[in-house]
Amino acid sequence: MSSSSAKSLAVAQLRRQLLQSQPSATEHNVVSTGFRTLDRLLPQSGLPTGAVIEWVSGGAGMRATSIALKVIAGYLKRPGALAVVDSTHSFCPAQLEQLGIPMSRLLLIRPGDSSSSSPDNVSGSFSDTNYQLSSTQRSEALWSLEQLARCAGVNVVLTWIDRLSSTAQRRLQLAVEKSGTTVILMRPSIAMNQTSWADLRFHVQSGSAKPSADVSIVGHGSRMIVSLVRSRNSVQRHGNAVLECHHETGDVFEILELASAAPADPTAV
Repeated sequence: MSSSSAKSLAVAQLRRQLLQSQPSATEHNVVSTGFRTLDRLLPQSGLPTGAVIEWVSGGAGMRATSIALKVIAGYLKRPGALAVVDSTHSFCPAQLEQLGIPMSRLLLIRPGDSSSSSPDNVSGSFSDTNYQLSSTQRSEALWSLEQLARCAGVNVVLTWIDRLSSTAQRRLQLAVEKSGTTVILMRPSIAMNQTSWADLRFHVQSGSAKPSADVSIVGHGSRMIVSLVRSRNSVQRHGNAVLECHHETGDVFEILELASAAPADPTAV
């Protein structure tokens, strides 16, 4: 074995030991994403609670938000509210029920005056990538975010934020570690060039809309490819998850490989 290979093996063993030295994962503090292929990418085969999780989108529309909301539904199997900080007054909660989130669990916070929202950010036109907050909106969003992250009655907080300083990220990290609340940050693609303190960072990109022969297409929608690009404990698994966001309902489905490519027997009854 070469010295470089031996060094890589030693580093991998140290990372596993560090992960094992942390509090063991239980059903209480690890939540399944609801997608098997996505769970396989995660160090603990699920999402942690009391964490900051980023979803960086490289495609237009609300597809990444739909995926994040579908995942959030798993957190809400336990008591607590979903708090949505909507700085541009553009989020429409109509799809929540379809994604498995009861409206009775929603706490919608809209800081500031709706008149301060830009004309392009009106209800129905909001997208995961085409938004930019003013300094006032960003400041109010971060203040609301931090207060909610410290609230014991809030299970998950969701917001869209374009820029986030290292200081703000550290404050959020400390808040969720103390409260157990999970913060979900929707970020534009430019955030890939910025330093992240998040426990996990996902990258969501548009996939080919043309169905391939080796997958089962569930509905008519947009193909999205999700990859894990950052893990706080540096333990990552290679690969990606392929999901489909239905155009009409906004629901999200997993694209799975067919168990068998053999044709059906035409003589079978």
